[in-house]
Amino acid sequence: MRPVKLGIIGCGIAARKLHWPALQQMADKFEITAVCNHTEAKAKSFAELAGGVPYVLDYRELLKREEVEAVDIILPIHLNYPATRAALEAGKHVMVEKPLAANLRQARQMLALERRFPGVKLLAENFRYRPLFTRLKQLIDEGRIGAPYGVIWNIFLHVDAKYNPYARTEWRIHHQYPGGFVTDGGVHNVAALRLLFGEIVSGQARARSINPAIGEVDLFWMVFSTDRGVSGQLNLHYSAIGYADDSLYVFGDRGSLVVKSGEIALKQDGFTEQRERIPDDNGFCEQFADFYRAIREGQAVKSTFQEGYRDLKTILAALKSARGGRKFIVNEEIN
Repeated sequence: MRPVKLGIIGCGIAARKLHWPALQQMADKFEITAVCNHTEAKAKSFAELAGGVPYVLDYRELLKREEVEAVDIILPIHLNYPATRAALEAGKHVMVEKPLAANLRQARQMLALERRFPGVKLLAENFRYRPLFTRLKQLIDEGRIGAPYGVIWNIFLHVDAKYNPYARTEWRIHHQYPGGFVTDGGVHNVAALRLLFGEIVSGQARARSINPAIGEVDLFWMVFSTDRGVSGQLNLHYSAIGYADDSLYVFGDRGSLVVKSGEIALKQDGFTEQRERIPDDNGFCEQFADFYRAIREGQAVKSTFQEGYRDLKTILAALKSARGGRKFIVNEEIN
């Protein structure tokens, strides 16, 4: 089958460091035919990186091009809705970076677009496609630890503006969406938790600001329950100076699973029974493969706007709980 002719809208850090490496590996499935960025230097640089393709400074100009049949929208979160609407109105298939929108009002508008337009729409939530979590889900579903009842996920890192390019982007520091890095990063964790353990239905959260230079909040703790009877805790510390960790612990009535450094360890009776290292590209290649299959083969995408809406609603409900000090229920309506 012929490659999908792809336009890139947004040529910043995520386009270069996350999407471009995956697209290089999928040259048989995607051909970049035009790129867009509102600053010419970035647009021109990415156009050259992609083989000297045309570039424009206004995405509406890119959307007029017949040689573009699908777009990859990699813009600041608050621009997701207008860019997605314009792309769908122009008859293009759309992949758009997470979170789905800047707030739930815009997220509901995105859901309306999903219902209104027949073209392929995929939310670029790469954690849904990560081989590490795909394998973890398989082990859980096979009953390797019996019935899961608990999960703890610790993420400790230092988002330092000196070294972390994401911490130097103005739209993240002076964000027009609640939660800052907690929302931007936390939807990843919520997506994976929902994939593995079902819907998060209720819980309670706390949040603090340790380093105001990187946004509204940078510490977040959430305890929660899912509709499958799993109790959990998610700890996000983005100002952990001198210590870094990303560890996921899953407890079942016949064993435990520990996920750390790209490895899954199955433990029973205090001993490691099985250890697997999972090659993991953070899911970007499979994400694009899903987009391709949807366009060329008519398959349903795995990461829908509806899934992204649920991710966003969950993290925003938890943040509201953190501000008010009360329990959250995800099904309750929030703004």
